[in-house]
This record gives sequence, structure tokens and C-alpha cells, in this order.
Amino acid sequence: MQAFGAVGMDADVYIVAPISGNESLLKALFTAFVPEKTAAQYLSRTSILYIGADYKVTPSVTVVSSGSYPVSLGDLLFSKKDGWEKRRAAALNNHTYYSSAIADIVVQEKTAFMLLGDNQRNSAAFLQRIAEPHRPVFPPRFQALTELSGVGEIGLYARSGSRIATALLGLEDIELPIRSIELYLKKDIDALYRCSAMFEATDARAALVVRLLLSHGMNGDFSVQDSSVFVENADITETELIRMLKPIIFKSL
Repeated sequence: MQAFGAVGMDADVYIVAPISGNESLLKALFTAFVPEKTAAQYLSRTSILYIGADYKVTPSVTVVSSGSYPVSLGDLLFSKKDGWEKRRAAALNNHTYYSSAIADIVVQEKTAFMLLGDNQRNSAAFLQRIAEPHRPVFPPRFQALTELSGVGEIGLYARSGSRIATALLGLEDIELPIRSIELYLKKDIDALYRCSAMFEATDARAALVVRLLLSHGMNGDFSVQDSSVFVENADITETELIRMLKPIIFKSL
């Protein structure tokens, strides 16, 4: 399955997140948008998440997940009394999907697709991406992670890195000279995540500034090669990670 093909080529941030080992983190993130019970039920049936956040004129988040889903219970799970409308998608050979004020959902037996956003979100484009996926081009390490499952490592790739860096450093409304970011997180012990990252700055001089800012905002081992800043062995608590990821994924919605 080309999961990120359904997310599309235009997202600002891509995240791949296995459920195993990351349950409490992902539950906390999804309860920012859906009830806790709904988040728990969804994650219990899911093995891995593929997420794309789009910050453009009409912000939205696309979530593709692999797992085992009760397609026959769709009408019960997405009922009219809860604000859901059952529709047919022409792009998907009239396959059923469910739409509400905040989301569109397509459920298949082993895959679920969600578009989260307000009533201006582009539902037609979302359905077309499912029908005709276009896989983005990723850096080698992130691409390799998207092809694995169950390894427990979370990967994040941002083609516009300033927003991620400001969230990581707890800053607001500051434009940092960062082109892209790769961030990899694996849960260690005591709710700590071990982080490695690569920040691609706009030039070699900017890389030195970015390294200085990062060294004041997070722990770890830092190195600079040309315009790239590398971070290894940084520890981030689950609470800090939740605080960082929420605005990255959901703040614009």
C-alpha cells in the first residue's frame, strides 16, 4: 500500500508512527481532536499511522492507517445523530464514505483514510488521492522507515522546517533559517524518547546559528557539516513531545 500516496505530494509535514510502544503518546495527540474513547478504539485496531499536515490556505490533516477495521459497522460508528452523513465517492467507484463538520472518513478492511479540517477542506481532492495515489519523494532514512512496520520508531519529515523547530524550542512567531528537518524518535525508558535529527539550514552560516539555538533548547550531541546540523542522543520526555507535536499536527485546524 502506498500510504503516503494518499496523503499526497503537497503536505508540509509527514509523520510515520507505529502504534506499538507509542500508545499513550498517540492517544494524547488524537484526543486533541476526538473524544478519548474514540481515539482509544481507533488506535486499538491500528498498527501504524501515516500523517500529513498541510498549512496552506485551507489547513488540513490527512491520516492513513493500517489495521483491522469493522467496515460493516460503519453506519453504527458514524451515525447521523453524531453529525455524520453517509455519502458515495464517485472517485472510488461509489464506495461509501462518511462526512461531518470536521472530517471525511473512508474505511476499508485493512486501511482507513481520514481528512481532518473545517468545512472548507478539499474533500474531492482527498478522495481522488485515494483513487490515484501520488507518492512523495523522501530522504532515504525516512523512506526506509515508511517501508517498515512494528519497529517502534517515529519519523517526521518537514520540507518547511521553521515551524517544527520553533515548536521544538518552545518559540512562537519566529521564522528560523531552516529549509527542512528529519526527526526520528524511539521510546527508551521512563517515558523518554531518544531523538536523532537533521536540520538543513539555508546556508553554512545559518547552520551555526541553528546549532546554537538548538543547543540551548535541547540536550544531545551536536555537529555541523556545511549547511546541515545533526543531533544525536537527545532525550525528550513524552510530555514535551506531546506539547511539541500538537501544534505541528493540529494547531492550524
